[in-house]
Amino acid sequence: MKAPGITRPLLRQAALAFTAGLLMGAVYWALDLTSPAPPLIGLTGLAGIVLGERAATALRNRLTRRRTTPSPSVPE
Repeated sequence: MKAPGITRPLLRQAALAFTAGLLMGAVYWALDLTSPAPPLIGLTGLAGIVLGERAATALRNRLTRRRTTPSPSVPE
């Protein structure tokens, strides 16, 4: 079964992020360090970053649309 077009890049990015997380976990273990934040706090921070990025993108798109839409011309 083939995945839809957007799913493959998303899965690739998720796998890459997961692999990077595993690598960093191994580095923390090798250096005998603890995680800088508890998992729930870390995930909450990541959710805030994602939501903030989406809100900023939506705001930028909305402002860009307002600037580029021509004003209605008044017939003389």
